[in-house]
Amino acid sequence: MRVNIDEIKEGGLQRSWDVPREDLDRMVSGDRSGWRAHGAAHLEARMERVDRRVRLEARGRAELDGSCSRCLSALTVDVPVDFELTLVPSDEYEDEPGAARDRSKSRIAASFEPEEAEEEAYTGKVIDLDPILREQLILSLPGYPVCRETCRGLCTVCGTNLNERDCGCERKAPDPRWAALKDLKL
Repeated sequence: MRVNIDEIKEGGLQRSWDVPREDLDRMVSGDRSGWRAHGAAHLEARMERVDRRVRLEARGRAELDGSCSRCLSALTVDVPVDFELTLVPSDEYEDEPGAARDRSKSRIAASFEPEEAEEEAYTGKVIDLDPILREQLILSLPGYPVCRETCRGLCTVCGTNLNERDCGCERKAPDPRWAALKDLKL
């Protein structure tokens, strides 16, 4: 998904892409997160130029397959991918007074300024949206996915899925500070 900034005219540019399942897989499973694409995704984007900066608004959804964090059963989640960013030419950061020429010390590399939180740098005339989509997709993933809110998880003793049946194991762990006293005979 690439856009030449010269294509963005005064009224803006509306684009849409179908992101194939294989591309989504590379985006989400590359970090070994355990997620796989369930199918293709569709992304709608609107871009507007303001001088050399580009305002990007994108909306889409991706269905991903993973596993429940409690019982490890398979689940599919619908991940919304909605974001707004300002794409800034990388030389704008370097041309500012007092800005360092070294990229490791440049304002964009070490910035935590609130007004720059929604900015992303680009170089050249073509903007590649793949890394931006990957980042936004990973940020949108649920941190602790569960198959259902009432999921009981796995037995910590025998590993039985407690949603399917109760195993009868004693799962109450003794306080380790008092464990040595249980063998004491009075």
